[in-house]
Amino acid sequence: MSRRLCAFVVLLVVACGGENNRARPAASPPEQDRPAEAEIAEAQKPCGELDRVHTHDMSGERATDALAPCSKSGARDYSALVHIQTIDEGVHILIEATDDEVTLLGPEVKERDSVIVYPKGAGTKGFEVPLMKTRTGYRGDRIVFWEDLGKLNDEGSRIDVAIFDHDRSSRSTEEIHLSLAVSTGKSCERARDENMQKIVIGRAAAAKADLTAAQLGAPMRTSSFFARCGLPDGCSADLCVAVKKGKAVGVSVSLMPIHNRVAACIDKAVRRLSFPVSENLDVVHQKF
Repeated sequence: MSRRLCAFVVLLVVACGGENNRARPAASPPEQDRPAEAEIAEAQKPCGELDRVHTHDMSGERATDALAPCSKSGARDYSALVHIQTIDEGVHILIEATDDEVTLLGPEVKERDSVIVYPKGAGTKGFEVPLMKTRTGYRGDRIVFWEDLGKLNDEGSRIDVAIFDHDRSSRSTEEIHLSLAVSTGKSCERARDENMQKIVIGRAAAAKADLTAAQLGAPMRTSSFFARCGLPDGCSADLCVAVKKGKAVGVSVSLMPIHNRVAACIDKAVRRLSFPVSENLDVVHQKF
């Protein structure tokens, strides 16, 4: 072999790396990309109470913030704030979690960090919450659509949020639960039952006469107050409203066929109406 050919072979081996071109483990994240202990401490949330049921008013304008129970190892290992807000599509759930060890990849929920929302309670059909890693944990964002909820008024629907905190280093998974009771408010029937008029013997009857059905029904004489709700063609609405001191204290909306989104929208519209004022509780029905 000529000297020129040997030199070419040597250069080719060096250029391709030769035996030194073996797979190397991925480099650790740069130190400046890792959160400092002070940053992690600041991101920790207070620990929520075990077995507490958080309530959210779906007819109101305010959002509800709920603290999830922390990991058994403490808030540094896992803590989270769950933000619940009613939107046109349903109930919007946002999760801001502090987690010292985030693992988002894996086929099974018990092999990674994951959050499952069960709109009708534990043991029913659930939906996984998409998660995005942050410097000190992760964020989750999920809408529970109206049609995925069960009952809307009175006790409403009990949403179970199941949180799986997986620590790859110790190969352990902890299951944490947060319970949400979401409701549009008291039903017409329950308000009526809770406000049964009491008659005291020997006491003179109130001088002011009860309101007539026409007076009570005036604010709902047309469907203009819930026009934006979009009652579908061929869908009928039956409203029962319990009124006291000019406000709806109980509302029941029955649609045929059933349509949760529209029913919740009409319920909210009714609760915003102003009615003739009376100290007595009156019940009015309206059909559309």
